[in-house]
Amino acid sequence: MELSKYIKSQSVEVDRSQIHFASYNPRTLSENEKKTLKRGIKKFGLVGGIVVNKRTGMTVVSGHQRLTVMDELNKFPENDYAIRIDLIDVDEKQEKELNILMNNPNAQGKWDYDALASLVPDIDWKDAGLTDVDLNLIGCDYLLKTEEENSIADALDDMMSPVTEQKEADKAAKQLERAEKVAHMKEVKQQVKENAQKTAEDMDAYVMLSFDTYEAKAAFMKRFGYEREMKFIKGEVFSDQVERVD
Repeated sequence: MELSKYIKSQSVEVDRSQIHFASYNPRTLSENEKKTLKRGIKKFGLVGGIVVNKRTGMTVVSGHQRLTVMDELNKFPENDYAIRIDLIDVDEKQEKELNILMNNPNAQGKWDYDALASLVPDIDWKDAGLTDVDLNLIGCDYLLKTEEENSIADALDDMMSPVTEQKEADKAAKQLERAEKVAHMKEVKQQVKENAQKTAEDMDAYVMLSFDTYEAKAAFMKRFGYEREMKFIKGEVFSDQVERVD
C-alpha cells in the first residue's frame, strides 16, 4: 500500500546531542506537570514522536516537554543517548507555525465528560495525568462508588480514629510546650532587661572630683576626715560625713 501523501515526516534514530530545543518555544511546564509527565513516561515509555526540523539545524518543533523529561531520566548531557524522532524539512516560518499548531488547544478535541467518567473506574487515573480537580469537574465519585466501599471507608475511619485522636493530642501537647517556651523566653528577656537597667544605674553611681592644686585636695580631704593621699573614697562613708557636716 502506498504511503499517504500527507505523511511529511520520516522516523529516524539520532543521538540526543544532534538535536536542540527551539529558543522561541512558547510552552512552559510546571514542576507538578513535569512530575505527571515523568510518571507517564516511566510507566509507558516515550510514546509519540519528537518532531525535529532538519532545515533549521535539527530544531525541536514539538515535544520539548517530553524531551526535557527524557533528558532528566537519561542524565543528559553527561550521558548522551539515542532517540527516535520524526524528521521534517520546512522553512523557519512553517516551523514556528507548526510549533504553535501542534500544541494549540484550538486544534485539539474537547473531553466528553460522560465518556471520560465511564473510563475512570477501569484505569489508574493518576497515571493518565488526571487530578482530583479533573475528577470533581467531570462529576466522578472515584472514592466511594458502592455501599460496600462506603462500609469499608467507614471501617477504616473507625480504625484510624484512635490514631487521629493521638495525633490531635500530640499536636495540642506541642502547642502547649511551645507556649511555655515562649512564656519562658519572655520572662528571661524581661529579667535580662531589668539586669541591664540595674547595671546601667550602678555604672552612674559615682562622681569624680578634680582640684586645681594638691593643696586644695588636701584641704578637702582634711575637712571630711580622710588621709590626704587617698584616691578613692567609699560612697556610703562619704555620705555619712556630708550628713554630719550639714
